[in-house]
Amino acid sequence: MLKSSRRRSLLRAAVATAALTVTLSTPLPASALDGPAGAAPAWASEAAPFTDANLVDVVNMGRGRTWAAGFTVRMEGKVIRFQPVVAERSAPGAAWTPLASATAAAGGVTSRVNAVDANGARDVWLVGDDASALDGRVYTQHFDGTHWQVVPVDVAEKTEAASLLGVDARPGGAWAAGYAQIEVSRTWNPEKGGWFVESRTAGIVRHFDGTAWHDVPLPELPGDYWYLNTVQAVSDDDVWAAGYDGDSGSPLLMHYDGSSWQRVDAPGVTDIPGQAQRLAVTEDGEAWVVGEDWSPEDRSTRALVARHDGKGWHKVAVPDVPARLFGLTARPGGGIAVVGQTLGDRREALAWAWSPLDPDATGAAGGRWKDLALPQPAVTDASVPVENVASGVAGGQAGLTVVGTSTAEGALPQPFVSVRPRGN
Repeated sequence: MLKSSRRRSLLRAAVATAALTVTLSTPLPASALDGPAGAAPAWASEAAPFTDANLVDVVNMGRGRTWAAGFTVRMEGKVIRFQPVVAERSAPGAAWTPLASATAAAGGVTSRVNAVDANGARDVWLVGDDASALDGRVYTQHFDGTHWQVVPVDVAEKTEAASLLGVDARPGGAWAAGYAQIEVSRTWNPEKGGWFVESRTAGIVRHFDGTAWHDVPLPELPGDYWYLNTVQAVSDDDVWAAGYDGDSGSPLLMHYDGSSWQRVDAPGVTDIPGQAQRLAVTEDGEAWVVGEDWSPEDRSTRALVARHDGKGWHKVAVPDVPARLFGLTARPGGGIAVVGQTLGDRREALAWAWSPLDPDATGAAGGRWKDLALPQPAVTDASVPVENVASGVAGGQAGLTVVGTSTAEGALPQPFVSVRPRGN
């Protein structure tokens, strides 16, 4: 059924206010998390250089440098204005400073920054939303080591709204994925004196060839509402994208083999209610995906984690606590770190780490989760409800760096940064 639309952007859940086998499919109890709740936190809070802002992503730039990206939020009457921002920590323990040149280069563009990625210090990408200042094209911005430049992305005719929600910067050219909301029909309603518009939302993928972004066609899906949140390349002919299929209400996986994209069905991953939020690739070439699983019998949401070992996707057991995951990074030795949000009476930011275990007597390999006891941002008024979400995580010389947003009821969002040094 086509959806009647007014112009709107599909907010990424991370910043809102979004032959295959199955192994380890039985959820772990909460007690399977290493690290008791009372353990002393091994984190340091670092001051973000912005207020009234969302920090949505973070990237290791190499040589001890870390960049975080997001957007400030400003109310103009009943209109919300977004401004892209980037911050730098030049070395472990150094203060975060705003990269004013990035914001200045964005000029009059009003857009969120939905993701950031770097292929070294001379190839950095930000991706965002369609912008009126770009004649409806989608905002992306590139840093070449010296200068920032806005590189608009063309959209299809009759596109009402569009966003790029994930980006992967790599030597063969960056990949970006998201969605476009496209008008299908328009009927005049004489009683209301206006147009009734029907539209469909579909995923989009773009590839940068060193000069411009180009559309890489995706297969047609049966429904009229699906999108991609993330994209990650293992190699030039082995690229994954993931998101949500509204027709089935399930996570969506797609694969590019160097010539075309194909939908991939993964039992236990794409046949359950939920959505995929983020992909990452480990040093040995394993792809991982995280998101949210809406299938528990108690109708709550659990974290979704799956890995691809080169042969198939395998669902990974997760702690049996209500939660959803937004951020993911690979760690040395084949492990991962994930960040997101708990979904109990209090919505708090979370950070977990998964480490592989040695194969058992049958040759099956497993792993173990550890609760990293991410501290919550300080509050000024304990009587006011606060929602915290961790949306980005990166490794590096400083250890793990987590960024996110804390939003008190009735207030604008405030960014936070937490660092867990190596060895903790």
